Amino acid sequence: MKKLTVHEADILASKFRTQIGLNPNDPINIKTLLRKLQITTMYRPLSENSYGISCKSNTGKMFMLISSNSTRGRQHFTIAHELYHLYFDKNPAPHMCGLVSTTEEKNADMFASSLLLPKEGVYAMISNEEILKHKINLATILRIEQMFQVSRHMLLIRLKNIGIIAEKEFNELHDIPVLESAREYGYDSSLYKSGNKGLFIGDFGEKARILFESGRISEGHYMELLNMISDEREEN
Repeated sequence: MKKLTVHEADILASKFRTQIGLNPNDPINIKTLLRKLQITTMYRPLSENSYGISCKSNTGKMFMLISSNSTRGRQHFTIAHELYHLYFDKNPAPHMCGLVSTTEEKNADMFASSLLLPKEGVYAMISNEEILKHKINLATILRIEQMFQVSRHMLLIRLKNIGIIAEKEFNELHDIPVLESAREYGYDSSLYKSGNKGLFIGDFGEKARILFESGRISEGHYMELLNMISDEREEN
């Protein structure tokens, strides 16, 4: 597949939102979306520079493994990135999201950015003065990243790609300490920290219960299966 332009990625992401019943410009609750799409998802520590894995079975069942070492903002981006591979990649083989920069990886990044940060939704949060001057206040940056639950780095790339800020403004905003600025403006800093270790999204537990109640597995085996998804689970 050829490399997507920003405009093409926006169209693809907008159509995807429509197809799965999401508002065109609203923030996405990623965990709710995973449940809606019935994508079995596990959060576990992965090696450095490995952000996530996705695969699709011959029957259409989809699976993701997301690094709990990543910040929550990065996790949201990884999930959106993997959605591209699951729904638009012509060869959705088991896929590791890392630092490889193939055309399809760049397309997945572009799609993820458009999906999580719809252009009109972003514009609505920026004043006319900021747009005209191509200079966004830090307070606005924080409001957008908190509203759409994305990382500072991803947001700044998106703002640059859609022409709201230039390279100079990108670098200036990128140099501002993320955690410190969030705290100074009174925001919850959990978005910028790792988390969700042990979290499991899917109907695995329900299926295990059905197997136990039907007598197809023992109580011991049932408890073993439940422990697989409950060990080290953190609050969502």
